[in-house]
Amino acid sequence: MRVLWFTGIQLPALSGQGLTRGGWQEGLRRALEIHQPQIELGIVNFGLAGREPLVQGNATYFTLPRKSPRGRLSRALTAWRHTVYSPDDLAQAIAMVTRFQPDLVHFHGTENFFGLIADRISPPSVLSLQAIIHGLQPFVFTDAGLRDYLRQLTSKKFVKGTGPIHRWLTLKNYLPVEQKILRSCPNYIGRTDWDRAVLGALNPEARYFHCDEVLPDGFYTIEWRAAAARQPVIYTTTTDAFFKGSLTLARAMAILKRRGWKDVQLRIAGAEARSYIGAAVTELARKEGLLENIVWLGRLSPAQIGEEMLHAGVYVHASHMDNSPNSLCEAMLAGMPCVAAFAGGVPSLVTDDVDGLLYHDRDAFILADKIAGVLSDPALASRLGKQARRRALTRHDPREIAVRTVEIYHQVVQDRPTG
Repeated sequence: MRVLWFTGIQLPALSGQGLTRGGWQEGLRRALEIHQPQIELGIVNFGLAGREPLVQGNATYFTLPRKSPRGRLSRALTAWRHTVYSPDDLAQAIAMVTRFQPDLVHFHGTENFFGLIADRISPPSVLSLQAIIHGLQPFVFTDAGLRDYLRQLTSKKFVKGTGPIHRWLTLKNYLPVEQKILRSCPNYIGRTDWDRAVLGALNPEARYFHCDEVLPDGFYTIEWRAAAARQPVIYTTTTDAFFKGSLTLARAMAILKRRGWKDVQLRIAGAEARSYIGAAVTELARKEGLLENIVWLGRLSPAQIGEEMLHAGVYVHASHMDNSPNSLCEAMLAGMPCVAAFAGGVPSLVTDDVDGLLYHDRDAFILADKIAGVLSDPALASRLGKQARRRALTRHDPREIAVRTVEIYHQVVQDRPTG
């Protein structure tokens, strides 16, 4: 079977670099190559014009060129328009389908325009749900205060058309595009009850398939041990977005310190101290006397993330909205005790007091209490970590996911309406 993927990121074969995001797509490609070699992939993503297709392993990589404005003023004006796609983009995407002649087209996510061509092409299609913008957009500025808005409005980044406010405006412009995408494609792959609920609200006629994701290799081979963990260290993988809950976690840090945890350390990967959220957290940390307790790690490779996990006492996922956070799944796969907000799709991934601890979203007091419980009780931490790893090894089994993916592909092709 020939399957054409449309994805918004360049996989390592094309970029020549490792992935710091989107690793589940490369994981699925590798799982198909190993366990379902009969699948011949074409993979389309954005790239430089005129680049020849690259054939490597089980895939042929194509680049869909997009014109970049020249000059600072032109780039700023383009950014301020918050344009999400052009008619030329659609035409080029359709041309890729004609060129590859697939039996099926697989769109990865609704964050890009690709799914708009689903009802304009001959092959049947399926779309993997990732960050559903309709569910995410209302939470973009959760935790942001007046000072945070003023800090953005007076920054050079804002003038250049970047930063959270512009990101929110782009997402707002994208809402009707996503609605069209979700009406264009009849078949969807998701992982959580939240995925299914949001899809059901936006397209009641959609057909939903469950299939989990393959995670980066390193998380399958490491295993957290309480004896190796630095105590008391909290670790989280996040981004510079306000809705990711970094301020709630910082507030929980302040509560922990008032409760006597003077040496507790929070190590934050994926965000920078100089970002907008970094400035807000630093401001709170300075007020609470926490500047020495928070370490900003920036972007890390999967191997570096794994090393951080092995030496931390607890993983915290404080995001106010996520459909299926791979960072949490990676921590569970590594066998870490995890504390996570009851939000979005997280309750489909963690069962409270079985393979992790859940707390009411945005409640820093309960979050601090849950963290203290794990850090002060090695037996609890070990039990949660072992159960998390057991569940995650089954959920993220590469062979089973490859088999399930191909089952979905065949079912979509076989059930395609004729006539």
